[in-house]
Amino acid sequence: MWLFYAVALGLLCAGVILWRFDRNRIVVAEALGGGVLAFVVAAIIHAVAVSSMVSDVETWSGQIYKVVHYPRWIEEYEITHYTHDSKGNVTGSYTTTHYRTHHEHWAAYTTLHDDYNIRREFYEEAKRNFNDYTVERPYKSGFYSGDHNIYVAYNKTGYIYPVTATRGWTNRVKAAPSVFSFPKVPKELDKYIFDYQCNADWRRSNRLVGSAGVIDLLEFDRMNARLGPTKLVNVIMVGFLSSDASYGKWLEAKWIGGKKNDLVICFGGDHKNPSWVYVFGWTEKQLVKRELESTLLLTGISTEALPTIENIIRMRYVIKDWTKFDYISVEPPFWSYVVFFIAIVISQVAYWIWVKLNDFVEEDYSWRRNFSRP
Repeated sequence: MWLFYAVALGLLCAGVILWRFDRNRIVVAEALGGGVLAFVVAAIIHAVAVSSMVSDVETWSGQIYKVVHYPRWIEEYEITHYTHDSKGNVTGSYTTTHYRTHHEHWAAYTTLHDDYNIRREFYEEAKRNFNDYTVERPYKSGFYSGDHNIYVAYNKTGYIYPVTATRGWTNRVKAAPSVFSFPKVPKELDKYIFDYQCNADWRRSNRLVGSAGVIDLLEFDRMNARLGPTKLVNVIMVGFLSSDASYGKWLEAKWIGGKKNDLVICFGGDHKNPSWVYVFGWTEKQLVKRELESTLLLTGISTEALPTIENIIRMRYVIKDWTKFDYISVEPPFWSYVVFFIAIVISQVAYWIWVKLNDFVEEDYSWRRNFSRP
């Protein structure tokens, strides 16, 4: 990345040299402008290149803590209009009254500080499961007519509607996977190794991959909803039909160890009696992985095993301190150098053509030197 700024510095020096030999056509500001422009181009491409390499997302887990019914109401507001004469001067004003309709809708609020529009049927279901119905009267600016209240159902029973949300973070390991000895998956195996699945549906995750689908997804997401706030973990389970235990290692390599808070449980063969179990993820305590592996080899993979999995994670898991990876330097990819040199050539040629064609001379700036003179 130093090459970007070395080129920019060279162009700055070149501008100064041109000014020294051609002061009649180039002023100081123009001489420095080319270098400044080069530094701006270098900084922008550097930032875009590095951001594209280290930007990543992780999955957070939570639950719905309240649902709200917002009834229809009408807002009254005024708009002030001004009259003008032929010269544009204000000569007077008047107001007109208008009305805005706020339509009826229903919303769910989560412990992840997100809110979503929901259907009335789901609101009624959640209200029953939460065993609550609270009438609140919020401030509504310009209220004119309709229902002034809102109708809230708070979760009074502890019933879990699990939710997920994605959050961005800086993943330096992603930019330098070779530093951590993650080999490239062979072509002949790549089609058998699952791609990473992001959670597109806020109420239904993609955490159960392959033959891990034998587990009840709702109960698996509820487990994550309970663990998420305290352990900051995102548990994923991946099932392979193959009895080859290397598939777990290849999945770890393809996923570059998983996201920031992932704890990935892989298994192969019959889910009731797996031939192998392999757990990977970024954690300060490796014991949680080994304990999960040995336990699930004995109990098998099933919905009934979830309380045991949850207990082990609650007792053993500690999320990785990612500040320990701040030392990793990120080198911009090859394409960024190509884009940089193209952008530099175009911007510098355009700039210096403008310098040659404009009529600025040093005397144009003499007022700055003479401004303070009596």
